[in-house]
Amino acid sequence: MAEIKSAMELALEKAERYGRATKEELTQGQFRDQGRQLAVNFLKDGENLETGLEGLPAEAQAEARKAAKEVLLRNITLPRDGEMDPRLTQILEGLFLVARDKKAMARQKAELEQILQNYLQVRNSAYQQLKARFGANIGQMQRALEAQMRQRVNLEVEHLPQFQEEWRRFLGNLTDQFEPMLEAWKERMLNL
Repeated sequence: MAEIKSAMELALEKAERYGRATKEELTQGQFRDQGRQLAVNFLKDGENLETGLEGLPAEAQAEARKAAKEVLLRNITLPRDGEMDPRLTQILEGLFLVARDKKAMARQKAELEQILQNYLQVRNSAYQQLKARFGANIGQMQRALEAQMRQRVNLEVEHLPQFQEEWRRFLGNLTDQFEPMLEAWKERMLNL
């Protein structure tokens, strides 16, 4: 007579079958780990990424290059504090080194630089406009505070809570506009 198994027993058997990685999957995982490590060493210590990849077995090349690209791409973000990330040049150089199609990578690099420059230009322009708008009213606020406190007060526009709140809101909206473009660009770069 056939044994009837509970749903739990069936689920456990299925999980056990899926839980085992094949030898090929384990090897591919090792190649990905090696590629990630090469990218990290490139970013941290300036180690030669191209030489490191060429030193891997031929069957490891594709997986290691893709993993290295993933690490490099993860380090590309929208500029903070109104300036480009100083590591951007190094990251783009690394992406060029691991690319299969160097010409396409060069075009994508130019496109990325344009996206980041546009972001910085809009960000910095909006910051100056917001600062000027709040600066126009700061004299009145300063005089009112001086009269209330009966002492000299020096207000800076950037420290006003209203300014900071409006700036955070604008920056959030700007990031929401540019982040999808950056992510689409990263996806294209991963496949080069």
